Amino acid sequence: MVTPCGIGGIPDEAFAGTLPVTSVKRNIFANYLGSGTVALAPIFALPWYLGILGPGQFGLIGIIITLQAVLGLLDAGMSQALIREFSVRLGLVQDAQRKTAELLLGFERVYWGFAVALALVTMLFAGLIASHWLNLGDLPVSLGELAVYGASALFAVQFPGSIYRSMLVAGQAQLSLNVIMSAAALLRHAGAVLVLFVWPTLLAYLCWHLAIGLLETILRRYYAWRCLTVSNTDVSWMPSVLKTTWALVAGMSAATWLGALTVQMDKIVLSRMVPIDQFGYYVIAASIAGGVLQLVYPLVQAVLPRAIQLRNEPDALLALSLKLCKAIGTVVLLGAIGFVFAGHWLLGLWLGNPEAEAIVFPLLAILLTGTVLNAFYNVGYINWIAHEKIRRVLQVNATAFGLSVVLIPLLVYFNGSIGAAFGWIIINLIGFVLSLEWLRRKE
Repeated sequence: MVTPCGIGGIPDEAFAGTLPVTSVKRNIFANYLGSGTVALAPIFALPWYLGILGPGQFGLIGIIITLQAVLGLLDAGMSQALIREFSVRLGLVQDAQRKTAELLLGFERVYWGFAVALALVTMLFAGLIASHWLNLGDLPVSLGELAVYGASALFAVQFPGSIYRSMLVAGQAQLSLNVIMSAAALLRHAGAVLVLFVWPTLLAYLCWHLAIGLLETILRRYYAWRCLTVSNTDVSWMPSVLKTTWALVAGMSAATWLGALTVQMDKIVLSRMVPIDQFGYYVIAASIAGGVLQLVYPLVQAVLPRAIQLRNEPDALLALSLKLCKAIGTVVLLGAIGFVFAGHWLLGLWLGNPEAEAIVFPLLAILLTGTVLNAFYNVGYINWIAHEKIRRVLQVNATAFGLSVVLIPLLVYFNGSIGAAFGWIIINLIGFVLSLEWLRRKE
């Protein structure tokens, strides 16, 4: 809930009205460049991965992606909250740069320490996960353990990149962020395909992705600090700085963590209940659906800082939300037309495998329905963030999570992968319906 003292204990009277306004259109274009490349690069690479490594080892790539997503759940909400906190400090009348730099330095250390610690803990359980959770079939347990080790290492080098992304978004350096993201995505997947042609092993895939992931995080850090006139050497570690924001960041993280875990529940359950090759086919469909959802995030990312600025202007915030809703609707309509008329043909052309296409297409059709609901949910979500309604986010996500825990295992038990896809629709429908409260203008 919004309190009279404003954000993180800083009075609203201290703000300089608004952040410097750059071209929203330019940010949207930059975000589409980055998100489009990040979404499409792995989609184009997936058939090569499948063809070179085979269904079994490709299924392990799906495990790596899923495990990274599960480990990354602890950032859920933190990055959005930090965008808000950085944006607020950049809008202060005095000492904006120093206050922002102190906050960046503090959370930078938190992120790196946490990433390394959690990765090491996960590695300790690699054998247990590989032998007792994964349905490896004929694959050796050692390959399953390698997948867990690799996912943990990738998490360690990529997780801190989230703090730098938040700084770049808040600092209106979205063009730099998206150039880095685009270049890294192309290097990561195009390079991995070339590496696999020479060394067709899961280890080669992991080593290449690890190198590019570390490079991307280093570049994000460099440009994040360039957003500020204060260097990281000019500020000191001050735990008191974190105390002013920790309640909001921790609360937002806890609330959003449930939502992020919920949207991963279909893959978590499937990784245990279906053979690894079938899980791989589901990951193909889920990757495409996730890539399609990326087409909405540039709009949301460009609008979020402005929504935060308008938190005390209900009419203007409502108008902004309606524009965002219309923009998402346009993207959804164009995508639906393309899928109806060319979906089968494009999927068959892309996979080059009639058997795989027959399995993936019905899964994809169902998952895309849930993706549309998720896209519109974001309009209400940014309104909750703008008004600091952490409790409301927690209520909605807890409801969806509770139902997903009960329904998805049952749906998978009776209907396999198709059941998991229907579970994706159900949890997104819940979030969408509850998020519609943004339509009521707040006085």
